[in-house]
Amino acid sequence: MQTTGLFTTHKVEIAVSKINEPIYLIPFGDVHRSSPMCHEEKWRDFLQWAKNKKRCLFLGMGDYSDLASASERKILVNKDLHDSTTATINALYNSQVKQLVKELGFMNGKLIGLLEGNHYAEFPNGMTSTQMMATDLDTKYLGCSAFIRLVFKYTTMVETVDIWAHHGKGASRLVGGSLNRVQQMAEAAEADIYLMGHDHRKSVGMADRLALSEGNGRLKLRHRKQLYIRTGSFLKGYENNKVSYVADMALSPTNLGVVKIEITPRRKNNEQENRFYLDLHASI
Repeated sequence: MQTTGLFTTHKVEIAVSKINEPIYLIPFGDVHRSSPMCHEEKWRDFLQWAKNKKRCLFLGMGDYSDLASASERKILVNKDLHDSTTATINALYNSQVKQLVKELGFMNGKLIGLLEGNHYAEFPNGMTSTQMMATDLDTKYLGCSAFIRLVFKYTTMVETVDIWAHHGKGASRLVGGSLNRVQQMAEAAEADIYLMGHDHRKSVGMADRLALSEGNGRLKLRHRKQLYIRTGSFLKGYENNKVSYVADMALSPTNLGVVKIEITPRRKNNEQENRFYLDLHASI
């Protein structure tokens, strides 16, 4: 399958058992697990925390390992290489995938899907390491960009959260510029949550939009909250006597880890209205 530029849509249904009890959505990515600069301690701490977190959903944002970039893939997927060389490269790719699948195995059944990043392996048959991870973790391969609808069902009532997720484009020296690129996604599509990784920042922005709805013969004015999020990383920028592109380009270090999104089901039941809705919050 052609993976470059692949756009997907995806729907996930979630049963709500209790009102006012948050359901957590944790996007994670830019782990660069096989890089010498991956912060293994923070990654393992995250895995332990995530393993024990109740009512949690996860979404992969790309760059899980530190495998080939686009220019490197052009060199490594090469018919002129000896069969033994190709086999050695593929064995390395397989071992990296198996390590990540083992570490992420507890997410099975709670993993919405895996986005493709710009660092991944490509096998001779065209399959990518991310596609292999998605197959082994029994989740959806989302391509480079995905429109995702989460459907929350409480008794007979239904409410949705729409997410537009992209591994990420662009970067900025300042936090505002980084989030501006995420907010620009709202110019192209209507969603509740916009997600990007790629620049390794962990930041959150929020805006409200007015919306009209009708019920019980009345016109009602509502506020629709929209979240703009850069989803963080586990790749260190600076370490004594270690080489990194962050140091080479004099970039700012970033706060490693993930952003936590709370989706809290709530119900308003009085003489004026009876409705089920979702309250969105995000924290760093």
